[in-house]
Amino acid sequence: MKTLPMPSSLRTLSALALTALLAGLLPGTAQAANPPAPGKVFKDCKDCPEMVVLPAGRYTMGTPADEVGHQPDEGPLHEVTFTRPFAISRFQVLAGEWDAYVRATGNTPADFDDRPGRRCTAGKPSFKQTARHPAVCMNVAEAQGYIAWLSKKTGHAYRMPSESIREYAARAGSTGAFPFAFDEGADYQISKNANTYGAADGYNFTSPAGTFPANAFGVFDMHGNVYEWVADCYREDYVGVPSDGSPWLEQNCKRQVMRGNDWGEAPVFSRSGNRNSSLPTSSGDWLGFRVVREL
Repeated sequence: MKTLPMPSSLRTLSALALTALLAGLLPGTAQAANPPAPGKVFKDCKDCPEMVVLPAGRYTMGTPADEVGHQPDEGPLHEVTFTRPFAISRFQVLAGEWDAYVRATGNTPADFDDRPGRRCTAGKPSFKQTARHPAVCMNVAEAQGYIAWLSKKTGHAYRMPSESIREYAARAGSTGAFPFAFDEGADYQISKNANTYGAADGYNFTSPAGTFPANAFGVFDMHGNVYEWVADCYREDYVGVPSDGSPWLEQNCKRQVMRGNDWGEAPVFSRSGNRNSSLPTSSGDWLGFRVVREL
């Protein structure tokens, strides 16, 4: 589990960010009668994230006790059902997309993390980043601010993925620890498919979008590159969690769930069912997010 320094001041949700959060709790009010077919890729504007349609379906969330790396908070196993298709961003929200938001609103993220070489300054990491790298260095409220702006700009209901949506998208119809095979001749190595700890994958920091293969749903970087905030408040097991793809929410959430692993962690933390969490006021050069859109 990562331990991060506390920020000097707590940031609160703006009115727009709160609107976006509430949109994630309510059913879409303008759902298309005939949603686009699964696999369809689209963008709602020039600087908007590239989205891909995921199918309606059902899957088993969580991991079995005999999976290598299994943790107690990854159970109990339970079914989650999506009655309608929806769209998720093919990549983590990219630096160029985030920069368009900052230019339009002036909402610059707070500085964070004073460790040498790891400082986030005005939403930018200390290492080199292009417009095609994942945006990093935002806390939950700052990510929700982007989502609210995107929803207002496009007129569509965007939101932060729930934990169950994120795992559904990562599994892409698979049932094991990963939807791909380990590297040939290597012991628990996934460098052909993900950016994780070490230089075997070709990167010591983040990698540009599309560097590694997409999964069967057409989604990229679900098992590395940067961790992603999701909408759920962390709890130590899945007892009583929603089975319809909704997030688990709590007032005054103490820890927010993160999914997906990053460029500095071991591949075992990249498993489809792996969970992690941090203070919602935290940020870092290893942490970004995705968006989901109603259809």
